[in-house]
Amino acid sequence: MFTMKKACVYTRVSTTEQANEGYSIEEQERMCKACIESKGWSYVGTYSDPGISGRTMDRPGLQEMLSAIRNHEIEAVVIYKLDRLSRKQRDTMTIIEDIFLKHDIALVSLNETLDTTTPWGRAMIGILSSFNQMESENIQARTMMGREAKATNRRSEERRVGKECRS
Repeated sequence: MFTMKKACVYTRVSTTEQANEGYSIEEQERMCKACIESKGWSYVGTYSDPGISGRTMDRPGLQEMLSAIRNHEIEAVVIYKLDRLSRKQRDTMTIIEDIFLKHDIALVSLNETLDTTTPWGRAMIGILSSFNQMESENIQARTMMGREAKATNRRSEERRVGKECRS
């Protein structure tokens, strides 16, 4: 007998600027809802963490969704991209292995074709989550480099202006 899965959407963007000025959250939700509809599943809601880094599990939307899973309110989770779930490999694997698989939750990622019900699909999630973590660390390094360069340029400009004022 066919049973309609109760499915939710999970969305996230990392910065408050993206959350306040961008369209990404709404677009992620729109595309994920379309996937749920195309599968004939029942949409039960969206959990969202606008402006919160994927490097932490301490996200209200994520924790609310995980609680709903533990309470058997959700049977499938649809995300736009695996890195929306987490930017850390360990956290991704914890969510999938300790929560999703334990509660028989289907995970659909629109960007990557993933099937968590197969060994190959679980292996691919492990591989992809390691690349997500690497990209997160690269972004952090580039951000720090940019901030340091900006501070150096500001100090140089202040010295230049100071010399001009003394002349």
